[in-house]
Amino acid sequence: MRDITFPRIMEEYLQGYREHYECIDPTVRLQENAVSKISRVKSFLTFMAHGFKRLSDWLFMRDLKRIRGWSRSLIKSSLQVTTSDFYIQNIAHFVKYMSATPCKGSRLNQNDMTLITRELGAILKSLRKKVVIHQMQVKRDKMEGLPSHKDIIACLTAANTLIPQLLDVMASNPTTATRLLLYGYLTLHWSCIYGHRPGVYSNMTNAQVRKAETTGTAFGYLIQVSNHKTASAFGEAQLYLTIEEFGWMKRWLDIKETLTGTQNRYFLYTAGNNPLRNLATFLRLAWADVGLKGPINFTDFHADNAKRFQDPGNRQRVSDFMCHIHCNCGHILCQESFFEGGCGHTAALQSHCKQRQQH
Repeated sequence: MRDITFPRIMEEYLQGYREHYECIDPTVRLQENAVSKISRVKSFLTFMAHGFKRLSDWLFMRDLKRIRGWSRSLIKSSLQVTTSDFYIQNIAHFVKYMSATPCKGSRLNQNDMTLITRELGAILKSLRKKVVIHQMQVKRDKMEGLPSHKDIIACLTAANTLIPQLLDVMASNPTTATRLLLYGYLTLHWSCIYGHRPGVYSNMTNAQVRKAETTGTAFGYLIQVSNHKTASAFGEAQLYLTIEEFGWMKRWLDIKETLTGTQNRYFLYTAGNNPLRNLATFLRLAWADVGLKGPINFTDFHADNAKRFQDPGNRQRVSDFMCHIHCNCGHILCQESFFEGGCGHTAALQSHCKQRQQH
């Protein structure tokens, strides 16, 4: 769908919408999301414009029955209902943009835009029940399949043993397979403790690790990662590491300097200049290497940390401080932002150290 082309004036308008979505300082991930979003918009416009000879006046958008038909085609496809809902929301956002910023040459009037917006809103409302039920079913399945406490201990024990060994191999006989297994064990270790999303690990930079080294104390080291999915809501994500654990990271920085093709600024480097992708693949590689069975992903550890290993009293206190409602969200990033914002750097390290000892 990304190869679909429209009249020049429409292509320019879609490019303007993409630039509006990316704003002034887009991350690589945001740019990728923008490409996907434009692709979905083009797919929708192609469906709507089928059979119309003149497209630049946008009058093909007035066919409300065809909008319903497009929505039904999504729902009846192999897509999950939540994905269909997300796609329709994408189009609703685009229509809102069109209403506020009409395309030059468009003959759609404000009444047309109101009807289209209302139709999309009604479709989303009709899907809401199915979306909520699906989300509850998925959540229930995930909670039942979370790693057990025994699995967590096995992962941490294996990581503590194998990470130094893998670093030794990378120092003496580096291979891509060893490097990826090392990444798997590092992210497995971090996930067992904090349950961050993979974007926190992939966006962690060498500079952030080196900065943590300069501010470390006897309690350990605190790495602040600014670029991640929920940064706008919770600020920097944090990883508290003991002196031994941070020693692994310092050694990896030293080893990377001896390897070729490591100009990438990210701690978990890959070829090129962008962050590493597909971290879940390497996580599963380490999970299997530990000898554990069944599927695993970062979301499992994220939910595991948020729901099973957080003190309820502290969770409520954090909810009051960060969310201003009694939400009991238990989000690990909420807790970390609380420690960072409510205390000084040393106090934050003490809090993290105490939290680690409790778990």
